[in-house]
Amino acid sequence: DGGPKEVGIDKAKGYNMNVGWNGGGMGDGDYLGVFHQLLLPVAYEFAPQLVIISAGFDSARGDPLGGCDISPAGFAHMTHSLMALAQGKIALVLEGGYDLSAISHSFAACTAVLLGDPPQMLGRISASKRATRSI
Repeated sequence: DGGPKEVGIDKAKGYNMNVGWNGGGMGDGDYLGVFHQLLLPVAYEFAPQLVIISAGFDSARGDPLGGCDISPAGFAHMTHSLMALAQGKIALVLEGGYDLSAISHSFAACTAVLLGDPPQMLGRISASKRATRSI
């Protein structure tokens, strides 16, 4: 079900991580905070041979169901961070999402990064206190 207690099985036990946010509206600073403080260190330890990004963009700004606020640049920064894994072998696979504009802009930003463009600058961001408590 994707809850925080779902941690994987067999050899992957401890490498499957689901962050349980304690409220909606989480944005770039919140996601990048948990990404760099929690998820990436575990991903580097796991050392995958391939990274598959299930890119539904439900958490994108403007998605009517996700209730989050990640910008296309925020997604691009997360994608850029993953490029150091698996010798850069990344599959960005579209799935889900409910706002075609948010999906297309976010997917374009992530694809541009995979093709070698730098991610757009975000300015000064930080994780909210609610996000920090979730971490």
